[in-house]
Amino acid sequence: MSKTVVRRALFKSFWAVIGLLIAVSLFKLAFTGSTQADGAPLTPTGQIPPEEVVAETGTISNSLTIDGTIVIDKPVSATSSVTGVLAHRFAESGTKVEKGDKLFQVRAEEQPAEVAEPVEEPADEPGSVDDARGDGDRDDAPAEPSPPKPVYHWYTVVAPATGIVGNYAVDMLGEVAEDGVVVSIRPTTFHAVGAISPLDRYRLAGNPEKATVTIEGGPKPFACTDLRIGDAATETITNDAPEGEMMEGEPGGGEGESGAGARITCLVPRKVTVFDGLTMSMVIDAGKSDGDVVTIPVTAVTGLVRDGSVWVVGEDGTPTEQPVKLGVTDGKVVEVTSGLEAGDSVLRYVPGAKDSPEEMAGAMPEGEM
Repeated sequence: MSKTVVRRALFKSFWAVIGLLIAVSLFKLAFTGSTQADGAPLTPTGQIPPEEVVAETGTISNSLTIDGTIVIDKPVSATSSVTGVLAHRFAESGTKVEKGDKLFQVRAEEQPAEVAEPVEEPADEPGSVDDARGDGDRDDAPAEPSPPKPVYHWYTVVAPATGIVGNYAVDMLGEVAEDGVVVSIRPTTFHAVGAISPLDRYRLAGNPEKATVTIEGGPKPFACTDLRIGDAATETITNDAPEGEMMEGEPGGGEGESGAGARITCLVPRKVTVFDGLTMSMVIDAGKSDGDVVTIPVTAVTGLVRDGSVWVVGEDGTPTEQPVKLGVTDGKVVEVTSGLEAGDSVLRYVPGAKDSPEEMAGAMPEGEM
């Protein structure tokens, strides 16, 4: 018998033994069930043991990056404080003016005070000394008083902002109403505008005043001042905007204060050349820890502003809630100023948190892990 025939016979025998073992295993699983080493049956629980993390020391830099757009400021309306006529234009349409420069003048007419009518005296008899003409009228009677002349006042309106004067709403000597818009100023200033999530606003509790703005392909990164968040930012951009025009990000117009986030803006310096609609990113430096501090993941803390709680794992493995004082956070880790020491073990996820493994396992259909 050749060696090739022997090899083929051994190969077939080997696979026959493997098949027999598989068949026996399947029979056992089908009719006896699975068991652990101690004989207890295996039953899926769908539960993940709580995960622990050790408090460490490190430096935290609270630097927040927000994407957004460069937006030119909206027109600012110049209104008349009185009812009258447009008497003079100090600045014509298309002229650049500075805030406080004279724009136009309104002439208001003041109604004169009523003059008391003279008391009529009885006429003398015809032919009397005072009635030489004999027409029944006194020859020395005073003439009819002329109506009083109107009194005029002039009111000068100055530019409410720096920019370009638009088209006047009325012609010269045209009537203007009190609080009526006479002309608008198109500012030449720009703001960097983005959206910030409500939770990230906690990271800016120190009220930083500036940000560093970067425009890809544009000027070098520059400091953007007068940083405003939320309602103050909305007022900065939309103040005196034309009626019916809604800025993107306002309530009712997409992402707003009550939606996914709030507006955040800062003023672009005049010396920097930018254009309306440019894409930008702003980096806000909101603080840094003072050297190495005790840090833990933000998922391990309930409450991230000043006071919070963590679950410290004892030697017996039992977690106990422990109050702590908190400091700077970068959104991933948070500084613990008191209540915890480096090397302490805590639960990585707060019990009941939506992102904890237990919640994720509970959200899965039974039997799918």
